[in-house]
Amino acid sequence: MVRTVSRAARLRGEVRVPGERDRAIQALWMAAVSEGASRIGGVPPGAAGTVDVLRRLGVGVEGEDRGFRVDGRGLAGLEPADDVLDLEGSEEAVLPALAILARQPFPGRVRIPEAVRDRADQLLGLLAPAGVTATAETDGVLRLEAGSAPGGGGHEAADLPASVKLGLLTAGLFAEGPTVVREPASCRDRVEAPWKERGVPVESSRAGDPPVRSLTLSPGSVPEALDVDVPGDLAGALPVVVAALAVRRAEVAVRRVMVRPGNRLFVDLVRQIGGELEIAGADDGSVDLLIKGSGRLKATRVADRRARELLEHVALLAVLATQTEGEFIIRDIESLRRGEYDFVDHLVGQLRRVEAKVGEYAEGVVIEGGRPLKGERIDGRGHAGLVQAFAVAGLVAHGEMEIDDAECVDASFPGFFDLLDGLQAPRARENA
Repeated sequence: MVRTVSRAARLRGEVRVPGERDRAIQALWMAAVSEGASRIGGVPPGAAGTVDVLRRLGVGVEGEDRGFRVDGRGLAGLEPADDVLDLEGSEEAVLPALAILARQPFPGRVRIPEAVRDRADQLLGLLAPAGVTATAETDGVLRLEAGSAPGGGGHEAADLPASVKLGLLTAGLFAEGPTVVREPASCRDRVEAPWKERGVPVESSRAGDPPVRSLTLSPGSVPEALDVDVPGDLAGALPVVVAALAVRRAEVAVRRVMVRPGNRLFVDLVRQIGGELEIAGADDGSVDLLIKGSGRLKATRVADRRARELLEHVALLAVLATQTEGEFIIRDIESLRRGEYDFVDHLVGQLRRVEAKVGEYAEGVVIEGGRPLKGERIDGRGHAGLVQAFAVAGLVAHGEMEIDDAECVDASFPGFFDLLDGLQAPRARENA
């Protein structure tokens, strides 16, 4: 599918972007074993596999605007599935789900993502004394069985990862005795928060020198239904941020996005080069991003760790570089040359098509910003990041930007092009 983007005179408005995948998956699993109906808003397309798994376990999950209604089955209401259940997401999403399945009264077979298997083994090892057994089969599949009377238990180690602690507390919901998890008193993980929000009492006490906090979940706790509006994924917000920076006189707010120390590098870079971006915090830990387009951005150099952490955003970073003044250097991205095709070489070719001045070398690119761009036919190669980047470029280019394979964006950000169109001022849409 080809999408056409035209030059925008102005961008103005408030938008929401798809929610964080892992947080949505976690909320879906917790809703499944709660009592009553929960509504989970902001669920991204990447959580579709979890919705399918829950339905196979007998959970009623119905699609609604921006999310799903989940009719919780309670702790004892899940049904056996006929085949292997593929768990998806990072360890923060997978381990609570694994704990729930490991405590069911029926055996189950699950496939764990390779990146999470070490943490999954750690959790299952800690649950083994309480009656949980996990038998490895082929192709990364585990057969899970719980003892007839799963006990609770105290976990003395105070340096467990947050995902493992959450998994232990989740398993404790099904135990006949109290579950105690220890952590340093200075810890800010707040792993008990998702269950406390659902009415599960988790007591906290301090003791020892150095001080240690003990989290105690007592047996008989029944999670209550809770409506959750999953905050937006910052990665989905970045194309909107760059669009607002590039279009002069733009005023755009991206509401309720999660910005953490581990994902804010692009945001910090934007502020470093002079972008007018304000971060306004909210009570739930999310933030609003308030962006104004001033047209006064200065070039910089992105290399080493910064470059490696921004690899998935290199196309967007390159388009941002065309809107700065001076030479913008992006290096140490040679890993993008390996794979199905040389992504750097393809990106450079598309940038030159729109008349950006780009120099290419083995380790990266150098872009001379401040030159006008020209609308052209772009080969998106089925790469969502590339498609979104050149859609943003189309907002400042002279002439129409036609982008092939634009439908690939729907897998991560359905409605992306409609969102960009909705931000254009009425006069800009009429002219387009």
